Amino acid sequence: MNDKEEKIKKYAQEQEGVMPNEAKITPVSKEEKQIGPVITEVPKTNMPWHENSEKVTLGNQIGWDKIKITDLPTQGFFYPKETEIVIRAASAAEIRHWSTLDEENISALDDMLNYVIERCCAIKFPENQLSSWRDIKEIDRFYILLAIRERTFVKGENVLQVKISETQKLEVTKDMIDYITFDDRLLKYYDDKKRCIVLKFKKTEKTLEIHLPSVGVTNWLKNYINRKTQSQEAFDEDFLNFGPFVIPDWRGLNDVSYEKFVYESQNWTTIEISLLTEIRRIFADTINPIIKYTDEQGGERVIPLNFQGGIKSIFLISDPFSELA
Repeated sequence: MNDKEEKIKKYAQEQEGVMPNEAKITPVSKEEKQIGPVITEVPKTNMPWHENSEKVTLGNQIGWDKIKITDLPTQGFFYPKETEIVIRAASAAEIRHWSTLDEENISALDDMLNYVIERCCAIKFPENQLSSWRDIKEIDRFYILLAIRERTFVKGENVLQVKISETQKLEVTKDMIDYITFDDRLLKYYDDKKRCIVLKFKKTEKTLEIHLPSVGVTNWLKNYINRKTQSQEAFDEDFLNFGPFVIPDWRGLNDVSYEKFVYESQNWTTIEISLLTEIRRIFADTINPIIKYTDEQGGERVIPLNFQGGIKSIFLISDPFSELA
């Protein structure tokens, strides 16, 4: 290329704004064309995908039925206010597992009750507080189990009966059972804010909180006893009589925190021990489910809760042969 041609090329590049040996780069816009109006949020209104989980109640979920918490044996007194409890029907797989229950094994029976509660019951505390089936109170567990049974056999395939005489049987529903009668001496000290019984002593002004045992606490204690027994380790058996009533929550409960409860119990006074012993006796006397019914003469009768066919009959069809062609 001669000097004249070189000068012409350089002039053309200067006019295009490109220096020699540089490539011209044209920037590509990253903006996309807007199709339709921009989606905006209305003040104080959440979009569907921003729905506040606190507003989504358990009772609105398909397949789940809400239990009226005031119908529970505890009447909901020992749960946070606005707690929701829902249940669903037991599946065939869950009933199959239930059918393997060994009623003579108390520990296995307890595990089986928890198995059904864990899968067929859900609990929600207000304000998105963490909640679990383990928060269910022991006293309420059997009522909820019977509610699940009624939700499972809506066509009457399962009939629970108790024998009331040599010739008569009575069909039982969950609402016929009297699970617990709260002693007025205890309810007098019920604290609506703390949702437990708060005892205040005259001389020391010390307070002692009494909680109704939750499934989570009693289940942890059962496993603790089994572990210690199997490893042949010593543990404070006396405290186990009171532990379920003074341990407020299963969360954070481990060997270290449990031993702290045991250690603190060494400082209980004679008055505190006497009071806890009496409270334990009161609950032992009241937690004794009975069935109330009206006889042919119109009188009210009570009988012990003892199902024909045992506990296993709760989730089995009463007369399976009637289902055959």
